[in-house]
Amino acid sequence: MVLTAATLVALTLYVSLGVVGVQLLRKRNGWRLVGGILVVEAVLLLAAQIALSTVPFGIGEPLIRVPLRALLTQALLSLAAIGGAAAAVYVGRHWLGQALPRARGRRAAAGLLLALPVVSALGMYGMMRISLPLRERERDPLKRQITLNSGFESTVFVQGTMDNPTTITFAPDGTLYIGDISGAIWAAADGDQNGQAESMKGWADGFRLLVGLAWRDDELYAASSGKIEALRDSNGDGQADQRRLVVDGLPSMVLMPHSNNGLAFGPDGRLYFGVGSTTDGQVEREEHAAAILSINPDGSDLQVFARGLGNSFDVAFSASGDLFAGDNSPSGGVAGEDYPDEFNHIVEGEHYGFPYFFGDPPDNGGTRGALANFPPHSAPTGVTFYNGATFPVNYRDSAFIALWARGEVAHVEVAETSGGEFLSRTSTFGSGFLYPIDVLTGPDGNLYVADFGTSAVYRITYNANKDLGQRN
Repeated sequence: MVLTAATLVALTLYVSLGVVGVQLLRKRNGWRLVGGILVVEAVLLLAAQIALSTVPFGIGEPLIRVPLRALLTQALLSLAAIGGAAAAVYVGRHWLGQALPRARGRRAAAGLLLALPVVSALGMYGMMRISLPLRERERDPLKRQITLNSGFESTVFVQGTMDNPTTITFAPDGTLYIGDISGAIWAAADGDQNGQAESMKGWADGFRLLVGLAWRDDELYAASSGKIEALRDSNGDGQADQRRLVVDGLPSMVLMPHSNNGLAFGPDGRLYFGVGSTTDGQVEREEHAAAILSINPDGSDLQVFARGLGNSFDVAFSASGDLFAGDNSPSGGVAGEDYPDEFNHIVEGEHYGFPYFFGDPPDNGGTRGALANFPPHSAPTGVTFYNGATFPVNYRDSAFIALWARGEVAHVEVAETSGGEFLSRTSTFGSGFLYPIDVLTGPDGNLYVADFGTSAVYRITYNANKDLGQRN
């Protein structure tokens, strides 16, 4: 609300300057020059303010998002404020002309008018800073303070070149493939095995909302808005030259930014992925939305595996072959109630509550409850099960899940009971990331975290000597 009021004040000032500039263009002598400068400045400031107010400047959310009724009310108030400000400038100009000698009055009025855009530009910069959450103000991954559990260390595996990563996966040869928000796929290679990529080359592009990658044999499966494709580099020149459609027509961007999401191949050889809902908490009408789907690699036999999931951004299999996924709950319910986000054990044929229940459903609700709950608006994104050998034993075959909105990576320990159900224990593994969007176990046994906003992928390693020192 403070930002909205500040925006209206700024717009009022800029329009008033333009009005005064047009009036001065009709004068003689030096006033025409002053008027021309004011008109140009007003146009430039208005353009900058409109861009600042409509383009999502902050990474996570647009700067201004208000209901239509509030927008109309503010527009009327803005018109009234513009009229008042223009009248005040007009009166001030005449007062200066009467209170000061003609030459001095002209210079004072010109100086005052030309100083206003400078002051407003400084105010715009202040608004830009206010609009950014504190954690967004440092975009350099090397300067961010990443806090991890005892004994763990983070380094930057690769940064820059890509336009903010959205999904990562390792190829059979150990190369890290990165999808970014621009719709490009990059190949980052660590040839000397020193924990930092020496090269990053473009491998494919032309995707829209690229949010899932998964290798199978010599093909890279890529999930983008409404479809999944399989790509291959058949001639070995380091770029994809074959591209086949696996499936299209999936519900996408009906409710932004919900779409088909991250990919994982199951032990049965089928490809699994979530598809977000098309409504923000209303009954779902699309057959293939608000669900986990599976399909054969050749694109045949598309099936609904489980329903009632608002927006599962990623899926992952444990060592036992069980499927798990996070889930983003709607933005709010009755009377603005906030719902918890979830981590679920996905069982074929089950319903997970959306849009009826969230978190822990009633006993007679007929839906399956969450394995673990996260605070509302945590926004769980990428998930992986740790299958390496370099972390302590208590991390083996447990889940790591990125919490986008909290800048954290959570650790979820899971254990299966004799009855086939799962128990869980959740803790914060790492914090200080900007917008962590994907996590992955690397072939070197380390954890990789793709961080949106810093255009970086972190590599997290375990140092037993450091752990012992910290504990002592």
